[in-house]
Amino acid sequence: MVVVMVIGRTIFPDWAEYEYYIESERRGIVENAAFVLLVPAVVFGFLAWRMRANLPSKYLGHWLMLCTIAVFIAAGEEASWGQHWFQWETPEGLAAINDHNETNFHNTLNGHDTTIKSIIMIGMAIGTIVIPLIIKFGYMAKPAMGSALYWLFPTVVGLPVTIYCLISRVLRQLFQKWTRLDEHMYFDMDLNELSEFYVACFLFFYLFSFWYRLRQVKAQ
Repeated sequence: MVVVMVIGRTIFPDWAEYEYYIESERRGIVENAAFVLLVPAVVFGFLAWRMRANLPSKYLGHWLMLCTIAVFIAAGEEASWGQHWFQWETPEGLAAINDHNETNFHNTLNGHDTTIKSIIMIGMAIGTIVIPLIIKFGYMAKPAMGSALYWLFPTVVGLPVTIYCLISRVLRQLFQKWTRLDEHMYFDMDLNELSEFYVACFLFFYLFSFWYRLRQVKAQ
């Protein structure tokens, strides 16, 4: 996705054109890519939940349903529940408390939606980096195959996405808060949208992995 953004910034040196085609809410590739990943994530989460009888604990089934509902809400919020495409007017009551005048709820949280994203990213880092390192250095036993923790912890496929997400987060802070680089071409790209895309990737792989492994268990 970084490559797409860089190519887009090269093709569209005018910021307005770049934003319209790459980062805008209605047509932007980055914004819509996150939604495109979250929708199948919901499907895989639901399909995995239907096979919950193969899990070692009923609480994992509850966890799967909770994750699936959360991702469904995230997908709806990402697209402002369709407003980005169908362009209806935001209801008056919601517009009065929404920072972006959109049909969603995360922009009514006075910036606390950023805190929610940060918590998710911390969870990603703990699950794919911190815990594997703790296991590697012998401070924690590796979860047995088929155990509750084996199912709960993210698989290794989430590691690259987590790294990309954290890097984009750090670069955003660097370019937009600690330097004046964001005044220059290529450094003015919205890395916040990029980190949201990587969070969507992680959620997709997490629920897809649940479904894939449960399907293998069921086939045995």
